[in-house]
Amino acid sequence: MANAQASPRKMPKLDPSAEANGDSQDILEEIDAIQTHLDSLNDKASDEILKVEQKYNQMRKPHYKKRSDLIAKIPDFWLNTFMNHPQIAALLDEADEEVLRYMTQLTVEETEDIRSGYKIIFEFKTNPFFENTQLIKEFTMSESGDMGTSETKINWKPGMALTEKNGDNKGKGKKRDRENEPPSFFSWFEDSSMGGDEVGEVIKDDIWANPMQYYLDLDEEEELEDDEVEGEEEDEVEGDANDGEEELEDDEVEGEEEDEVEGDANDGEEE
Repeated sequence: MANAQASPRKMPKLDPSAEANGDSQDILEEIDAIQTHLDSLNDKASDEILKVEQKYNQMRKPHYKKRSDLIAKIPDFWLNTFMNHPQIAALLDEADEEVLRYMTQLTVEETEDIRSGYKIIFEFKTNPFFENTQLIKEFTMSESGDMGTSETKINWKPGMALTEKNGDNKGKGKKRDRENEPPSFFSWFEDSSMGGDEVGEVIKDDIWANPMQYYLDLDEEEELEDDEVEGEEEDEVEGDANDGEEELEDDEVEGEEEDEVEGDANDGEEE
């Protein structure tokens, strides 16, 4: 997406009575020319960065595919990953968790120009909740810079619609009062009124980027603690080795001293 050409900047009017007014005007015009050149360089830099991002997005695709194929072999991988992410876990109730047990794949696809949006693809095996095997939520940037969404219509099976009221009213066509009830994962999915919401960004930038971190429930503090424990263990091993060397040296010294004493005793006997 081409960058909009910067509109000419308006030069401030100077007080005609100011001293050296002509010199100030010349300096301001020179500064403005430099800034115009900087803006042009920034635009070129953005274009170059975009090309690099597009290149590496293509290079990542086969690795994402291989990772997804392996993840599909692990039961409840995505359920556990979502439950271990604090922001996503806040959306999950027991019913959401039951549905997510049937989720087999997660994919995030950015638009070719990257800047204009992305879509999140959720894939499911046959389940008792809905007919769909694939649900897609797409985020699209408008020309005005606003993010809008569109999503797959979920074909809920009779009596299984999670976005309708729970309990006795479930499946009877009475929609959830979303203002009074806590949000859920599938109410987020079906809500097209939300713009560039935080949940989509979290899935794209956190979970899709490194799902293993959340599946294993790792955080930076735990990783640092693990590094510290490894360092302590290495220090202990090194300390034990040093102690062993010192003991050997002490034994050697004691042996030498005993030899000297024995030698002096032998000399005394000979005399």
